Amino acid sequence: MKAETKYKGSLKLSAIGDALGWITEFEKSKESLNKKYSNDKIQNFLDWEKKVGGRFYGYTDFIKAGSYSDDTQLLLCVARSIKSGGRVDNEYFSKIELLNWLLYARGGGRTIKTASEKMTRKNAHWNKNFFNYKVKEKTIDYRDSGANGAAMRILPIALANLGNADKIKEEIFCNSIVTHGHPRAIVGAILYGYAINQIITFRPESFNWENFISMLGKDIHKQFEFTFNESDDIKSWLQIWNSSNSRNFQEIYDKTLDEVRDQLRIVYKSLRDKISPREVLNDLGCFNYETKGSGTGTVIAGIYLAGLYCDDPVTGIIEAVNLLGTDTDSIAAFTGGLLGALHGQSIIPDKWKQVQDFKYLDQIAEKLLSISEDRFIEINENLDTQNDLEGNFLVADELSIGQKIYFNPLGSGIIKSIDRQPTMTEGKYNLLVEVSFDIGQSCKFSKLFNDTKIITKPIKKEKSGEALLIHASNYLKPETLKLFESYITKQKKISKSLLKIFEIIIKNEK
Repeated sequence: MKAETKYKGSLKLSAIGDALGWITEFEKSKESLNKKYSNDKIQNFLDWEKKVGGRFYGYTDFIKAGSYSDDTQLLLCVARSIKSGGRVDNEYFSKIELLNWLLYARGGGRTIKTASEKMTRKNAHWNKNFFNYKVKEKTIDYRDSGANGAAMRILPIALANLGNADKIKEEIFCNSIVTHGHPRAIVGAILYGYAINQIITFRPESFNWENFISMLGKDIHKQFEFTFNESDDIKSWLQIWNSSNSRNFQEIYDKTLDEVRDQLRIVYKSLRDKISPREVLNDLGCFNYETKGSGTGTVIAGIYLAGLYCDDPVTGIIEAVNLLGTDTDSIAAFTGGLLGALHGQSIIPDKWKQVQDFKYLDQIAEKLLSISEDRFIEINENLDTQNDLEGNFLVADELSIGQKIYFNPLGSGIIKSIDRQPTMTEGKYNLLVEVSFDIGQSCKFSKLFNDTKIITKPIKKEKSGEALLIHASNYLKPETLKLFESYITKQKKISKSLLKIFEIIIKNEK
């Protein structure tokens, strides 16, 4: 099997797992799935929606079938930050990609968003982003950030440095500490990189889960040894980490490796004894509120599911997506990344080829493969070296569908749809803009505006026809859409039956 199909399979199935798992991420039961989607098991992409931004300033995100979340968005941010030789430009990643990601983030957790926001400080650098934040009455320290926000984005690092385990370990470590300071986040990310580095070398017919799990757990302290702590960047980071903590980073790192070894033993025994997936993930802490997003636990859950479904990868991803109560999007992304690296892209069903930015994922895979094979020709892809968080096209609401815009770091693009949603707070509204970029990525941007000339009081969503306009923007040509938008906005109220008729007509225009 060609390396290219494995690279493309890994990236695409990671994004597919993310997109499917995002739908189920906050669902608690099959009953809730049935109520929302008339199905108690998610196997296909769906149009769906979720509330974002809280009660007073929030909006409804209408999510197209196949859309991925922050897991894949940040993976692409890392991929664009990788240079020839497999080196990650973490200064560029932290100050440009990560900061500007905040404007189009979808589904990002509190830790990763806080870490991104903190990078705006002048004294913050990729290896000096120590911070804390409050959750209700509890203060969370960067050193305690052990979730999977690092692991979910490092697949490109493993692929770009395939065959070089030491380089994978060092590059993943350095990228992880931009946002996460606890060894669980760091070790989980490195473990995922190691797992990709191992599984991609197997032919599907010769893959053996016993050997795979054993290879990951063998001499784990030696495999994951912290060998690069004498570099100036890491030495300064360690000094700060240890300066205000009664514990030593190395000690916690070693204890985390012990935890990982024990969890891999659980996986090995569970596969051998055919224990049910729900029981295994429960043992890994994936259903526990305190540990469900753990950097180590979720990665090991993905490793377990990849081993269990090594001969039936599509079912494996579906199983990961429907383990309700776990961090389904990340676990399904890890499972997909591993199974894609094993089987390649040929196993992807047609129904899943509608995942967002399918062709762009191909381009990224080709770039990473060329880096790993030392044939990548460096081009100045990083469009700007200055953070332009407030200088991008969202500075003012003077936008229209079809308009060409520029956004650092993704470059030029065309606006595909615009939605202005009033908030519960009078005089404020959220501007939502979908953009298709020339490089191949598509994003939905959001920004809160305060302009009484546009909106003077809150309007209830069900009376505004806004949902219909968002739907129309996906099907109608720009000229037709403008006429339709003009008509809808003049209507004080539209009956449900008329809305349904409009929806049928719009769909037939595709």
